[in-house]
Amino acid sequence: MTGQAVTGIDHAVVVVADIEAARATYAGLGFQVQPRGLHTRLGTANHLMIFGDTYFELIGIVEANPLNAERRAWLERSGGGLANVALRTDGADIAHAAWTAAGLQPDPVLEFARAVDIAGRQEQAAFRTVRLATQRAKLLGFFACEHRTPQFVYRPEWAAHDNGVTGLAGATVIAADPMTDAAYVGKVFGDAAVRREGGDLVVGRGATSIRYLTRERFQALYPGIAPHRSDDHPALLSFNVSDTARTAGVLRAGGIACTADGDGRVLVPAAAAGGVGIEFRKG
Repeated sequence: MTGQAVTGIDHAVVVVADIEAARATYAGLGFQVQPRGLHTRLGTANHLMIFGDTYFELIGIVEANPLNAERRAWLERSGGGLANVALRTDGADIAHAAWTAAGLQPDPVLEFARAVDIAGRQEQAAFRTVRLATQRAKLLGFFACEHRTPQFVYRPEWAAHDNGVTGLAGATVIAADPMTDAAYVGKVFGDAAVRREGGDLVVGRGATSIRYLTRERFQALYPGIAPHRSDDHPALLSFNVSDTARTAGVLRAGGIACTADGDGRVLVPAAAAGGVGIEFRKG
C-alpha cells in the first residue's frame, strides 16, 4: 500500500445529549445545518455543516449499542462538547497499517453508510473509518475517515452559510501541560506535523491545525470566553469567515451573545454553542 495515513483534518465532531436542540443552536448561529442523518449500524444520528473540503458534525445517540458505548460514557463524564477530530487519509487500510506499526493498536476498519437526499434522490454516503480506542489520547480523540462517496458529502449548495463561514480553521485544547499528548499525536499524524510554539503544542497538516495550551493562555487569547469545563478538555473551534462584521451582525440579529475584538475576531462562549467555544476569524 502506498499513500499517507494522515493528510490533514477532515472534520470536527461535537457529541451532544440532545441532537435536535444542538441543531437549533447551530442554525441560530447562522450555519446551514443539513437534515438529520442516521448511522443505523452505529446507533447514532448526525447533522452536518459543510464548508467546501471540511465540515463540522453534531452527533447524538439514538439507540444504545456496543459501538456507541464509548460515546455514551464520554457524554456522562463531560456533558457533551468537542470529542473528536476526524483525519483525512489516503485510505483506511493505510492508516490502520501505519498506526499498527506505531504501536497504537487501532480498531479494525469499520464500514458504514447513511442515507442522504441529493436533489430529491436518496443516495448512500459511505465511509471507512479507523478508530483509536485502545491506545487513545488523553485530551482529544482521533480517527481516520476515508470517504467512499465524497460527492454525497461535499456539496457546494450545502456550503453557503448566513454567518459567512468558509472553512474549519482549527481547534484549541486546554491542558495544564500542553505536551501531555505530544508523543501520541506524533505517532498519529507523523512527527513532521507536530511542532512547539513557545509553550504551546501545535499539530496538523495543511491549513487546519490543533493547538494545545494552558488555561491561562486560553483566557489571554480568547478573553471573555469562559471554558465549558474546569478540567483539561477540547475547548474551542475556529472557523474562517469571509466578513467578520457580517458574522457579528447575523449573530446579534439572532440574539446570540458574542464579542468582536480588535483583531477582527468574533467570539461566542461555549454556553451559547453546545459546550464548545467558537471563534470566527477572517480567512
